[in-house]
Amino acid sequence: MKKIALGLSLVLMILVSGCITLSVDSKVNKEGEIVQYHMIIDTNSYVYTILNSEASEGGETLRESVISQGGEYEEVWDGDDVKIIIKGLPPENAYTEKSEEYLIYRDPIGDSASDYQSGAEDPVGMRNAMDSAIKIHYYLEMPGEIIDSNADFVDGNKAEWHMVTLSSIRDVYAKSEVPSLPGIELLGSVFMLLITVLFMRR
Repeated sequence: MKKIALGLSLVLMILVSGCITLSVDSKVNKEGEIVQYHMIIDTNSYVYTILNSEASEGGETLRESVISQGGEYEEVWDGDDVKIIIKGLPPENAYTEKSEEYLIYRDPIGDSASDYQSGAEDPVGMRNAMDSAIKIHYYLEMPGEIIDSNADFVDGNKAEWHMVTLSSIRDVYAKSEVPSLPGIELLGSVFMLLITVLFMRR
């Protein structure tokens, strides 16, 4: 059975069909594991139909595809607009890597956007018209303080990217400190206490 790609690349594929706002909420633990990767897609009924049409090529609806892969799926309708909430699926391309005492997070979402922008000729100016058709809001929480990033906003261990045009979509990158293990901190405290006691006994 063909599995549908439910990540950002799919959203960019249907860009031409209507306006989409995608929100991603990602969280990394101190071991460098991506323990949360939630997606919320706000769009209209037309794009919703295309999403399900893409999924049906594998013999499933979008809901069935998400659930069959172990994820959670929810729809909230308001007239012609729909909010699709997807939770519990592993990220399609996001990953982490450790470099000495730092933890690096990357999600190469800019690749799909750059491929589209550098693609075929655009004689009727459609590319400019679609530049604002997709918006991506990306929220990341790292286990330690973020010391380097290409985010729009950084506050401690949290970062936000607000990419409101196709041309502003870029790879997500953040570098954070790796927090000390509680056991090591406790051992250090006990060691210092022993030194203090021994010193006072002299």
